[in-house]
Amino acid sequence: MSAGGPSVTAEAAGNADSDGADRAGGARLLRWLEFPAQLAVLNLCWLLAALPLITSYGAGIALHASLRAWREEGETRPSVRFVTEFRARLRGSLPLAATGLPLLAGLWCAASFWLGAPGPLLAVAAVALVPLAVLVLIGHLTLFEVASHEDRADGSFGGLVRAALLPAVTRPGRCLLALVACGTWAAVLWRLPGLAPVYGISAPALLLHRLFRRS
Repeated sequence: MSAGGPSVTAEAAGNADSDGADRAGGARLLRWLEFPAQLAVLNLCWLLAALPLITSYGAGIALHASLRAWREEGETRPSVRFVTEFRARLRGSLPLAATGLPLLAGLWCAASFWLGAPGPLLAVAAVALVPLAVLVLIGHLTLFEVASHEDRADGSFGGLVRAALLPAVTRPGRCLLALVACGTWAAVLWRLPGLAPVYGISAPALLLHRLFRRS
């Protein structure tokens, strides 16, 4: 009995180490699976909250706030945080939506109209519209991340707009990268529309959060 004791003990220790490694591997796999699952749930939250369109800006701000809480503050239920943030920020986001949505629609209509114009008129229109479109798009790409930090602007409409456009001056490289990345993602969604309900908004929002978060 005494001769077999150390062998049995070593075997038991080996089994315990193997079980511990299996549990660690399982936990790591769950963490890997949790990331795309949580991102998909947040995308669904945004889709549902943004259905009336006028609430889409509040949904965007809530999405960025939830991403920050999840990725930086250890929030384990980002979807619950999304609901809380959406309720808190909806009313303040309505003036932004009431301004931004018509502006985007107007740019879309102007681009559609002038694309059919003769060459010289198209060139003149491009000189005026392209810089404006780039500025508006950059403002929208940074607006939701900025607005999700209550202390990064004075909370007024003008303060949020100024804070959203500031990265165009201070971080032009990141703004250009954001435009290219979001344009590429839009092209991917055009080719693979099935991705839109799953990661259509949450994936680029996560990228924008990483690009424009507080340094």
